[in-house]
Amino acid sequence: MLLHKGSWLGRGKVLVEGASVGERVELDVAVQEDAEGVTLSGTLAGEYQGNVSIRIAPHESGTYVVDARLLGLALDGIAKLESEPNHALLWNEAQTQLGSLSLWRISGGVGCRGFWRENGKVRTWEVLFKLKAQALTGGNVVSLRRRR
Repeated sequence: MLLHKGSWLGRGKVLVEGASVGERVELDVAVQEDAEGVTLSGTLAGEYQGNVSIRIAPHESGTYVVDARLLGLALDGIAKLESEPNHALLWNEAQTQLGSLSLWRISGGVGCRGFWRENGKVRTWEVLFKLKAQALTGGNVVSLRRRR
């Protein structure tokens, strides 16, 4: 999986069908791994705000099962995460909401593009995820590099 263990910050835009200007979004997410799978948890800010919690676990068929809580929505899904690009498909229980996304490695991070369909309307998004740098602290740390 391209979004591996650590803290990630995603920034991008969501484009609503018929609009010419995208709405800004920012996703601050922590990725944790355990023996049963991966958990992504964080917050979405910008035009869309709320909590995000996603649990991903391997399935015997070679795919992954996805259980997501996004902005108050409960979604189930399936994903293929063993090779690039990573793909996922999500839906609600009534199957009136449907989303898909792809992740791939690009310079400086992980790119994400996706689609969301609800009530006959489609939204698309593009987000760039970057791994947050862990800051070194301490009185005895000296840097010989110039900061830019």
